[in-house]
Amino acid sequence: MRCLDRRKFLGELAAAGATALISGSTFTGQVRPGNTGKINIHHHLTAPAYVKFLSETKVRDFPNKSIAEGLEDMDKAGISTAFTSIIGPGIWTGKVEEPRRLARECNDFAAKLMSDYPGRFGLFASLPLPDIDGSLKEIEYAYETLKADGIYLFTNFGQTPLYGDKYLGDPMLAPIYEELNRRKAIVYTHPKDNLCCRNILPGVGDATIEYGTDTTRAIESLLTSGTASRYPEVRFIFSHGGGTAPYLIGRLAGAYAPYLREGGILKSGAPAMRPTPALPKGPLFELQKFYYDTASVENQIALAGLRKLVPISQIFFGTDFPFGVAADRIKSLEASEAFTSEELRAIYRDNPVKLLPRLRA
Repeated sequence: MRCLDRRKFLGELAAAGATALISGSTFTGQVRPGNTGKINIHHHLTAPAYVKFLSETKVRDFPNKSIAEGLEDMDKAGISTAFTSIIGPGIWTGKVEEPRRLARECNDFAAKLMSDYPGRFGLFASLPLPDIDGSLKEIEYAYETLKADGIYLFTNFGQTPLYGDKYLGDPMLAPIYEELNRRKAIVYTHPKDNLCCRNILPGVGDATIEYGTDTTRAIESLLTSGTASRYPEVRFIFSHGGGTAPYLIGRLAGAYAPYLREGGILKSGAPAMRPTPALPKGPLFELQKFYYDTASVENQIALAGLRKLVPISQIFFGTDFPFGVAADRIKSLEASEAFTSEELRAIYRDNPVKLLPRLRA
C-alpha cells in the first residue's frame, strides 16, 4: 500500500511541475538496472517546463504521464532502462532566448531523473534549433555537464515557430554535425509535422501517414546532401522502423536495381547502386549503417522489410511511451514472428548495450 501511495504522490508531484524528485533508491520496481532487462530506446519524457509550454501554446493534446507511470510501464514489461526524449512539435518559437531556456530546462529535468533513479533512464538532449550558436552551447553542456547519451533531433526544423521546412541534411547544420562528428555522437531522431504537409486528409492525423513519410524525407536528405558520408562518426537512430524507407528502397538506393542478398540482407553491387560524389560508398552502405527502432511497426509486413534492409544488429526496441504501452508493444513484436528468440534478445538488449556506453558502465 505504501508503494501505491508513493506512486500517486510522485504522479502529483510531476503534474504540479516539480523538478525535485524523490530519490530512486527506495523505489520498489520489479526490474533493477544492471540486470538483463530490456532497453527502451524510445521513451518520451515531458518535463514540467515543456508541459507548460505546450499548454500555453495549445499546439497539441497529448497523454501526459507521470514519472511513476513511466516506471510502472517499464516494470510491467521488464524494461530496465529507458532513453528519454521530448515529444513534438519542439521548442522553437521564432525567438532565441525562450527556446534556449526550454532546451536547458528539459535537459536538466531528464538529468535529474537519471540522478534520482540510477540506471533506469538515459538522456537524448534537446537542442534549440535552428539557433546554431545556442545549439552548440547546449551540446557542450549536455555532454560535459549532464553526461548525455546523445542528441535528439526532429526530422525537420526551420525558422517558422514549431513547424519546420528544412531537413537534417540541410547545409546550415554543418557546424552542428562537425561538433557531433568530433564527439562521435549518437543522434536519435523523431518525426514531427512539416509546414508543407499538415492536415492534408480530413480526419486523418498527421502521425498516421506524415510521420513515416517525414522520417524517410530526413533519411533521404542525409543521403543526397552527403551528410551521412561526410560525418561518418555520427551514429543516427531513426524511430518507427525508418518510416517508409524500407518500402522505398528501390528509389532510395537505386531504382530497378537487381538486388543481391547475403544472409537474407540486401547488399550493394548492382549498377544503379554504385557510388556517387555525395555517397562514395553508395546509398545502401549508409542506410545499413543507420539504426532503427521498432516502435509502431510491430507487424509482419513492416518488420519483414526492415529486417531485409538492415542486419539485426541495427534494430533496437522502442515503445514510444506514453503513446504506446510497453507490454503491448512486446506482445505484438513477438506475435509478428519476424525474429527468432536469439534475435529478439539482441533487439531488446544486446544491440543497444554495444552502442550506448551507459549500459556497459
